[in-house]
Amino acid sequence: MVRLFSILIFLLSALITNAQEDLFDLLDDGPQPTQFTYATFKGTKLLNGQTNETPGKGVLQYIISHRFGSFTDEYLYNFFGLDNAHIRMQLDYGISDRLNVGIGRSSVLKTSDTFVKYRALRQKTGANTFPFSLTLYSALNYRGARYTDGIDHNTSDRLSYQHQAVFARKFDERISLILAPSVVHWNLVPGPEDPNDTYHLMLGGRYKLTQRIALTGEYAFSSNRRYGSGATEEQFHNPLSIGVDIETGGHVFQFHLSNTRALSDPLWMARNPYSAANGSLFLGFNISRVFTVKQ
Repeated sequence: MVRLFSILIFLLSALITNAQEDLFDLLDDGPQPTQFTYATFKGTKLLNGQTNETPGKGVLQYIISHRFGSFTDEYLYNFFGLDNAHIRMQLDYGISDRLNVGIGRSSVLKTSDTFVKYRALRQKTGANTFPFSLTLYSALNYRGARYTDGIDHNTSDRLSYQHQAVFARKFDERISLILAPSVVHWNLVPGPEDPNDTYHLMLGGRYKLTQRIALTGEYAFSSNRRYGSGATEEQFHNPLSIGVDIETGGHVFQFHLSNTRALSDPLWMARNPYSAANGSLFLGFNISRVFTVKQ
């Protein structure tokens, strides 16, 4: 009887073991759950330009940006450029995990702006793999500075717009890249031959050094680099920036070196008069802080 009981226990154990192995094999062969890619970039801004990220549903974000004076503009006399610093403040809110709206104010030409940002597609792995993220961004900008040409300008003359599609991919835990085609529209341009619409292509990337520190960079190609003619001609240069991101809990510190001084989207991308080849480089930083307003 004892021997029979022992044999039954042995057979039952063998059956259970085989059943477990078959179940694990079935799970291994079955479809994997879909997993979205997170933290392609640490912030919603790369340096000057946008990333694919949004703050998240119910999250209020405040960003303050500084851009110091040029190295070539009596740098020491102007206290390392601090005396000639420009500033921009931004407040935005995540209506959902995909939809983000915000407002901003820049000291350059006293520009005010409002924007909307929507995560249309998200990179993911698993059963429904998708190789990249796509975020759409649109901004409306208002020039508050007075015109000095003696003309009584309409409100529409002060408006400009930027529309951007931000394609992003996180290749691994260290490398993330951005490709962002953009269009900028100016209601008012210097002359009748100057284009109201200009087209741009921003390239950007991040390389993580540690869990909290990363190297970043961006460069934007422009379709038009000249406005006006003769004595009123203005020449522009493609914007270039490199920087370091440092994450500390709810803050992200972004220190960068750039050949751009303006901080609002249309100006730094489409009307940048400074050339890095001539030594026109500016130190700057962004500091972002997030607050969870609604769970």
